[in-house]
Amino acid sequence: MSELLLTARGKQILKMMGDASKPITIGDIARNLDVSPRTILREMPIVEQWLEKSDFKLMKKTKVGVQLIATLEERRRLITMLDAESVELEFTPENRQSLIISELLQNNEPTKLYYFSSLFKVSEGTISHDLDKVEVWLNKHELTLIRKPGLGVYIEGNENSFRRAMITILYENLDEDQLLEITRQNLTGMGRKPESIEISTSNRLMNMIDKDVIKTIEEIIGGAEANLEYKLTDSAYVGLIVHLALAIQRIKNNERIVMKEEFFKELVRSREYKIAEKIAAEITQSAGIEIPRDEIGYITMHLKGAKMRNGIYDHNDFKDTGEFIIGNFELTQLANQMIKVAEKEAGYILKDNENLLFGLISHLRPAVNRLKMNLDIRNPLLGKIKQMYPEIFKISEKCAEVVNKRFDVVMPEAEIGYIAMHFGAAIEKKRQASHRQRVYRVIVACTSGIGTSRLLATRLRKEFQNIDIVDIVSTIHIDEEWLKDNKIDLIITTVYMEGHNVPVIQVDPLLIEENKKKLQNILEHLNVHLDHELPAIAHSNMDLKERSYAMKEYGEGVIEILEGFFFKEELEVEDMEQLIRQASHIIADNEGDAAMIEQDLLERERKGSTVLNKKEMMLLHCRTRAMDRLRVGVLRLKDEKPVYCLNGNHEQEQVRTCLVMITPINKSKRHLEVISQISRSLIDEPVLTDVLSNGSQEEVFNELNKILSKFLNEKTNMI
Repeated sequence: MSELLLTARGKQILKMMGDASKPITIGDIARNLDVSPRTILREMPIVEQWLEKSDFKLMKKTKVGVQLIATLEERRRLITMLDAESVELEFTPENRQSLIISELLQNNEPTKLYYFSSLFKVSEGTISHDLDKVEVWLNKHELTLIRKPGLGVYIEGNENSFRRAMITILYENLDEDQLLEITRQNLTGMGRKPESIEISTSNRLMNMIDKDVIKTIEEIIGGAEANLEYKLTDSAYVGLIVHLALAIQRIKNNERIVMKEEFFKELVRSREYKIAEKIAAEITQSAGIEIPRDEIGYITMHLKGAKMRNGIYDHNDFKDTGEFIIGNFELTQLANQMIKVAEKEAGYILKDNENLLFGLISHLRPAVNRLKMNLDIRNPLLGKIKQMYPEIFKISEKCAEVVNKRFDVVMPEAEIGYIAMHFGAAIEKKRQASHRQRVYRVIVACTSGIGTSRLLATRLRKEFQNIDIVDIVSTIHIDEEWLKDNKIDLIITTVYMEGHNVPVIQVDPLLIEENKKKLQNILEHLNVHLDHELPAIAHSNMDLKERSYAMKEYGEGVIEILEGFFFKEELEVEDMEQLIRQASHIIADNEGDAAMIEQDLLERERKGSTVLNKKEMMLLHCRTRAMDRLRVGVLRLKDEKPVYCLNGNHEQEQVRTCLVMITPINKSKRHLEVISQISRSLIDEPVLTDVLSNGSQEEVFNELNKILSKFLNEKTNMI
């Protein structure tokens, strides 16, 4: 170890030299570090002495540059030495400006320049120059920097802008892992020593969050997840905790947020609002502060805009509730339109990839909420995605236009990056080999979710045919007993983890070359202890009895739909409620069942109607206890007497044709797959909508027959 004390900038220069494979000029170094060439020249004598004392050779050539003459092993030694090297704590301009912003955002009164000058050990002139940059940053966030000679500097703006700026400055300077570490520190009592300027800056920024309330909030959010019926991703989990922690501090300082009344009323009607009310009540009880109703509205926004664990729902869960294909028709339509654009641009058939469809739908739900509510979206992998997958990113930009046009929004690049992960995983899968060998049982643990984990999993399968990914999990929801019961051999994670009985390897989410070599070495070491067989493909794992029973259930569903098919024309109703009443009486065998079906249909419609834009057609559906058989039928209204219904844009649209789909509560997943196939065909088979609108009863029945026949043939080949 050298006795010379490097500055932080000297350390950066050495790392650049260690990474460079050819000579680099002083100008190149200066541009990369955003300083003047003169500043670099002042650092170079110490850098050169450090290299000489550490037995490294430096080549210098006029008009060519400087180059470290070293083998790969020597370069690794350099990085190891630099990692262990103590440096003189010296705040960069960026460090100073970030900390100045964080201080001003938290201060309720003017701060004198002398305070910052003493804190960072620089002149007031330097601080004044920093404030010029700070002012530009604040203006972008709709805040104003006020400078008053003799009094100091402070910020003016509305509370919403203050909070968004506080969250942004945290995310600009801290990784998601570091924010998550706040919770882990609170649980373990472990902190980070300020061994570098980066850590010192991070620690100061973390002071924006009151760590004393983090544990309480974490417990409250954990309870709320049960009511949400899905696990939040680590990014959504961290985002909600940061929002609540900052909100509590601002409320204590009597800084209140205000929400538009019409927007608030819309949020109150959502399921998430009741959960937000419960969160607020528990915070009130624990922290002793009253949470105003507008704050509850903002908690609701975060819940509605949150991403689910792994970025996707388990599609079997949707089929269980009957709310996947049927209840999310519009999202399914959007996802299929995006897939068609991607197919055209990429040259691959992607519509047969069920995981892609489900992943897009589950991503679009919170994404559309975020876009409509103007919530910030952050994607720490955006730069790498654009660099490593430029073609897929461009394809995803074109796919995003489907959403932009539908909701009159502009999808930001961060959101497009997540869309690119979904399509990237699907396209990678098309390229990978179809056969696998003996495998190691692993789980993939990620924090970002929303495509990140799925893309990593697909790349792992492509690169390592001897890996079986048993599950994709959140880093904060790993259960030791589950690992043992499922005989997991290895945890592959994108973030630092420790304290597990199973070996852990940390990799880049995009699995760079260095990661592949490291993983291969670990697998070779594990090979001594392993003797797993590759799980068989799902259909070959079923014996004759199981396959026969599966086909029996699919067949039952088809028979029930065809035998119970109904078709009524020239119906005359005054409004949607009357249409539902008539439909209920057509379907039911008695008044009691009709009344129950009517209530179930009305309840489903209150959640939002499913209208096919520009088709004068709607999907009327529900699950009910009043029936024990699947029912599908078509109702047509008199041409001169359509009914009007709100479409996805909250615009009145006339409806003349109604596809009715009724599902009993107690039906199996396979029965639900059968009826879901019809609603999916509304998107995949354009001819179906034309036949439903204009065809005769026989033509409609025959079209349904074709759809269900094709479905059964596909299932026969799969099972």
